[in-house]
Parts: sequence; structure tokens; C-alpha cells
Amino acid sequence: MLGAISAFIATLAFSINAPLAYAAFKRGVSSQTLVAIRNVIAFIILLPLADFKISLSTLLVVMLSALLGPGLGDYAYFKAIAQSGVATAVTIGYTYIFTTQIFATALGVEHPRALTIIGALLAFIGIYIALGGRPRGLGVLYGVLASISWGAASAALGAASKDASPFTIAVIRSAVLAPLFSLFSNFSEAKKGGIIYAALSGVVGLALGSTAFIYAMSQIGVAATVIATSLTPILSQLLDRAVNKATIYPKHILGATLVGLGTAISMTNN
Repeated sequence: MLGAISAFIATLAFSINAPLAYAAFKRGVSSQTLVAIRNVIAFIILLPLADFKISLSTLLVVMLSALLGPGLGDYAYFKAIAQSGVATAVTIGYTYIFTTQIFATALGVEHPRALTIIGALLAFIGIYIALGGRPRGLGVLYGVLASISWGAASAALGAASKDASPFTIAVIRSAVLAPLFSLFSNFSEAKKGGIIYAALSGVVGLALGSTAFIYAMSQIGVAATVIATSLTPILSQLLDRAVNKATIYPKHILGATLVGLGTAISMTNN
């Protein structure tokens, strides 16, 4: 029960995170600065809750997942948002649930599922519709990179989540990324409002969302956890309208709905 609740909390947090990140971009925060601020905030919040009971092998897996997931993956995702907007970035980025299955199978974390093929087909049809049939520009490429990076990181987390507490995993990941991305950030270019939105993204997206996501994986597994996050593309677009006054077109809703439906089907047990 707690695992399912945590997965739902992660879904809400991730859905809120995208429009918060976009609001930060509009106020002068770069992608690398956003990643740095988010991880600094998450580290400060979660540090008192971490017990650091972790083996060396799991530590290395967590560090790798940090570089791939909230590191390269989040950076590419935020670049996709900045280049193409929330609707396109979320719809493409959240096909990571299918790339997760590929990596999870390769690593032996989970067994392959035949319905993944059907789900993947629906998801990519959804992407085609959401992009108006003309996918182009750097935003699309960054979205694909985010999908691959998140997929590899999530599969790695599926293995690590049972060997360490979610707080310890989240703190280690932020400890790796905060100084790394701070080196390449120009904080002086960001406006005060942008810093506030970036900090809120750290609270909601990392301190709350990622920790809940990791805990859900440890309780109900990778597949069941990502089923819940299949609602994120739709919720993100609705929340983007509330936060950024963005226009929502029918093709975005239809495309995101197909991605969510495809995700759920692909994760259904045979």
C-alpha cells in the first residue's frame, strides 16, 4: 500500500516539476544552473534523513545512476523544455519507461514483457501526433537523450533500491551532481524569481518526487512504479497551463494520452 501511495506521490511531483522548470527558464535560469540548484536544495533537505548504510557495489551503481538520471537525463530534459516547450519534452522524455524495460531486461532486474511492443507502438504514435507529424529541432533530440539516460538510470535504481534507503540514495545522487553542475553554472544571470522556481523544482521534483520514486521501486518494483508515472505527461500539460499560462492544443492531449495508455499496456503482466 505504501509503495503504491509513494508511486502516486512521485507522479504528482514529477507532473508539477516540468512547469516549475519552464518557469525558471523564462526567468534566466540555464539548464545546468537548474540542475545545480535542484540538487543543492535536495541535498540540504534530505541529508538529515540519510543513514548511509550502503555497500560499495551499490554505491557505485547509485553514483552511475546519478550521472545518467538526474545528471545527463535531467539536463537533456530541461534543454528539451527550453527548446520545444513542456508538451513536447514531456511526451518524448517519458518514453523512458520503455527504455527502462530494455535496460532492466539486459541487467536481469526484470523479465521481458510481450505487451511492451504494443505499448511502445502506441506511445510513439502519441509522440508523432503531439509533434504534429514533423518532429525536428534540438528539443526532440534532447528529449530522446533524456529518455535513454533516464531508462538506464531507472533500471540501475531498480537493483540499488533494495540495498539502501531511498534517502541515502537520493542524498548520494545530489552530492555527486550539485558540485559537478555548479562548476558550469552562472548563477548571476538568473533572476530572483528564476532562482525561487528552481528551488521549488528541487523541493518537489527531487526531494519529494525522486525519493518517493525510489521508495516505490523498493516496495512494488520497477514496472508497477512506472505505471503510475504514465499519467505524468497529461498532468504536466494541465499544470503547465496553470503555472505558465501555456496553450494546450488537442494534439498534445491526444498524444500524451496515447503515451500514458501505451505505458500502462506495456507494463501489464502477461
